[in-house]
Amino acid sequence: MDPRTDLLVEVGDFDVAAPEDRALLVLLVHVAFSDGEVQDDEVAFLLQVLPDRDPEELRAWVAAVAQEGPLDYQALAQALPRMEQRWKALRFGARMAWKDGTLHPRERELLTTLAEQLELPQGALQSVLDEMAARVEGGIAPTRLVEVLTSVDWDAVQLASGKLSSQDLIDAAPEGSELVARVGLDQVEVLGLYREGLVGRFLEGTRFLRWEEVVTYTRVPTFGASVQLHTEDGRSWTLVDTRLRGLALLLDRLTNKQRPKRPSSPIKIEQVR
Repeated sequence: MDPRTDLLVEVGDFDVAAPEDRALLVLLVHVAFSDGEVQDDEVAFLLQVLPDRDPEELRAWVAAVAQEGPLDYQALAQALPRMEQRWKALRFGARMAWKDGTLHPRERELLTTLAEQLELPQGALQSVLDEMAARVEGGIAPTRLVEVLTSVDWDAVQLASGKLSSQDLIDAAPEGSELVARVGLDQVEVLGLYREGLVGRFLEGTRFLRWEEVVTYTRVPTFGASVQLHTEDGRSWTLVDTRLRGLALLLDRLTNKQRPKRPSSPIKIEQVR
């Protein structure tokens, strides 16, 4: 299953020695070449995972690896034993397939087979494609974000409007971004939700993540962790306080075409320092 390793040295946060990361890379290579050529947007996606490569060398490498043989679904499944890993693989594969703006029939065929071979539930691929269609490139309308926020039973946190007061969160957000709400724990703000994305104090550091760069997220089945966000560059961003688990439900609703059942209402303002 493994692709040749001549371009896989010093890949930064993407660990090609880890079975899951290597399996995702193999999948991305085969999806990128499934229509017989590698588009510029697909190369750009791979460059996020394999930074500092020459784009043309990377394009040629993908073609060479993909032409060595078909994708080994059995080996892929063995490298991804947990269901959340398999959902992540399907979402990464779908994101790559749509990078050129078109889902080619051979790409759909590969993704359909992938979902089947990974033993994902019936309708898994359509669910993932619906999630992608629900994403708003460039941001989420503040009214939509408020509507979803007020529909989530997130009683353990405080929601507030107004400006952020924590300098590390302020510094991490891009200049000109539009803040919609703040999320606090024990009267201390820990997340800022923007039209363009969210900023937070993750286990890996303070970071602003744009909505469109979040490929998937998992509710981490580990003591002391609540949710992980997985981004296009192959990195994971972990929130460890279990009271922040509601972020997963928020993302569920933001990426789903179904509207929340509860009516929208103004954000309740709480004092967070």
